[in-house]
Amino acid sequence: MNKAMTVTVMVAILAGAALTALADGMIVPTREDLRVRGMWAVKYHHVKMIVRDQVASVNITQEFYNTSKQAIEVEYMFPVPPGAAIDAMTMIVDGKEFSGRLLPADEARKIYEDIVRRKKDPALLEYVGFGLYRTRAFPLEPGKPVQVIVHYNQVCKKDNDLVEVFYPLNTEKFSAKEIDEVKVTVDIKSQADITAVYSPTHDLKTERKGPAHVIVSYEVKKAIPNTDFVVFYKAKNEQIGATLLSYQPDSKKDGYFLLLASPNPKTGQQVVQPKDIVLVIDRSGSMSANDKIEQAKDALSFILKNLNAEDRFEVVMFNDSIESFFDDLTACDPEHIKQALDMVDRIEARGGTNIHKALERAFQTLTASAADRPKYIIFLTDGLPTVGQTNEGKIIAASVKDNTAKARLFALGVGYDVNVRLLDKLVAENQGLSDYVKPGEPLEAKVSNMYAKIKNPVMTNIAISLEGVKLKQIYPRVIPDLFDGSELLLVGRYDAADVQELPRGSAMRKSTLVITGKYHGQERGFEYPVAIKPGQRNRMYSFVERLWAVRRVGFLLDEIQLHGKNKEVIDEIVRLSRDYGIMTPYTSFLADEDTKLTSTEELRVRGMRSSSRLSKEVANVMGQTHAMNRQAFNTALRVAPQSEAVPVDKAGKPLRDAGVRSLGYKTADAYEAGEREVYTTVRNVGNQAFYRRGRVWVTPKTSQLDLKKDKDKIRVIQRYSEEYFELALANTVEENQILASQGPDEELLVNFRSQVYLIQ
Repeated sequence: MNKAMTVTVMVAILAGAALTALADGMIVPTREDLRVRGMWAVKYHHVKMIVRDQVASVNITQEFYNTSKQAIEVEYMFPVPPGAAIDAMTMIVDGKEFSGRLLPADEARKIYEDIVRRKKDPALLEYVGFGLYRTRAFPLEPGKPVQVIVHYNQVCKKDNDLVEVFYPLNTEKFSAKEIDEVKVTVDIKSQADITAVYSPTHDLKTERKGPAHVIVSYEVKKAIPNTDFVVFYKAKNEQIGATLLSYQPDSKKDGYFLLLASPNPKTGQQVVQPKDIVLVIDRSGSMSANDKIEQAKDALSFILKNLNAEDRFEVVMFNDSIESFFDDLTACDPEHIKQALDMVDRIEARGGTNIHKALERAFQTLTASAADRPKYIIFLTDGLPTVGQTNEGKIIAASVKDNTAKARLFALGVGYDVNVRLLDKLVAENQGLSDYVKPGEPLEAKVSNMYAKIKNPVMTNIAISLEGVKLKQIYPRVIPDLFDGSELLLVGRYDAADVQELPRGSAMRKSTLVITGKYHGQERGFEYPVAIKPGQRNRMYSFVERLWAVRRVGFLLDEIQLHGKNKEVIDEIVRLSRDYGIMTPYTSFLADEDTKLTSTEELRVRGMRSSSRLSKEVANVMGQTHAMNRQAFNTALRVAPQSEAVPVDKAGKPLRDAGVRSLGYKTADAYEAGEREVYTTVRNVGNQAFYRRGRVWVTPKTSQLDLKKDKDKIRVIQRYSEEYFELALANTVEENQILASQGPDEELLVNFRSQVYLIQ
């Protein structure tokens, strides 16, 4: 046996247990003067989860090492949540076995509290109420790797047809250094077809092995993950798989919902809906720079080669004149595709830019299109309108008038000479999307990616409703079509009063989600049972509220860019950003410690000043930067509570609870480099936003209190006192996470259960 340590942990989750979290193992030094963090680090962390019909088999491999220059005596601890049980645990170090002991929650709580007291680090408070599997002490030699292997089985939590797969990456915050590699792989196989697969926490790579078999993975290098890993999936044999996630913490206030819808992978592949598509390519003189015309021709060729056999197509070229390849929609047979590819090869870039006439020709081409066919235009340009109609408003009005076929317009702006306001208004009025390419960025990749999303339409002209309940503030405002291999994600709010009138089912209210539209060219409707729990803070879906806030901020930023700024819109953007800790390039002043979070006038003035760029800068590099900032909010699929990876200071030491990462780019240089700012004076814990003011972290609500003038309203508690641990015992998991986020030399001004506390 070498000097590596092998740990095998078998965790069998009791059937039917409501598992909210499963904690990962950690190393705790036994010496009184050594903290939990700072003495050891994780080299790598690999997780493989195999999920079969709601049961997950989890294998973890970690390598720890001592970062100090001395040997330290440590314990390996495995917090066990309520409802979970460890069958066995064996630890071997230098050929010697170290046995562990399972402690009940009451005894474990005392140990957690004792560690917090001795180490003067509140991070373990979030485990109060958990059980504990604890080993006896063993030595950890300096610089020598120690491998830990953990295995457990878990019955994943299920809500109706939606299954949650959870893994606690947040425990890696104890590592003293960045982790070389973190990788989580989840292999999901079910008896029914898997439709929706969604993570509210991490960007996933998804690989489909079959209709009922999906593998998702997440990987990051040189980072310290600080967000627990969550994946939801639905397995049910439906033509359109859909589910509604609802979150209504206050029964008297409107709730929040997230709708996930995906076509069944079987039916999406078996039946392909024929579509009509017009490809519009700018061949003006400016396209000759930086080989843009060659890239555009390559992208156009890619689309032509990937059209479906039953599709019809046309290609429109424009500069100061307009030309069509075939003067009408043409069948996608080999002969016509070959002709089109030959004509693409002969395109040359020269002349001016007549955007108005190019779009007019494209819309006219689709006017006589068959009613049962989805209709799309992909419009590519690198410049401003210079020939013919150049008035922005008139071009937009003409596009609406000409689009009698109700085609969806997708626009791609190339380079920094594009009027982003014009393109964004065009797609907004014609129910499409826009995207932009930096100078030198591969154009064909963007075009092919755009086309891949619309290659195989499954359901178009979609509408949603919830029986007996009014839905409002839905984003995106225009519901996109649903395509094979894609997933529709909508967020919105629902009326609280209507929910109270729904039929009761224990603590739930019952309704029916209805999705209608053209399914494979035929009018269809699909119904799904929905259960809403008013007034219950379901931690499982609390992220829905913040995701809605992010999407709404994106919508409001669009309103400013498209229609100009006004104080009502600015006030709403600032309020949402402040209340939810959402950092935008236009509300970054909230992170300024001198900003008064409760001063409506000050926030409005600063918001008006910073957002004025949105309506003024519509071209050049900042114009595109603004466009991509708004797109980041409008298309957000998830909101991690903190930065994606903890940054380090100049000495390479990780910054504790580093803060909130902006969704957009504050400057042109940052956009060019792809670097978003991290605001270390802003912190999110769950749905609660905190702002640092001096040494005190305040919430938007407690920031209005003056520590001296309002001292009668504030209950002062010293950290690590008996009163402090009594508070922790009375707290919910979410409230103890707030206490656990407090760092050295920091104070918290927080409201728990209608009482304001100053934790010193």
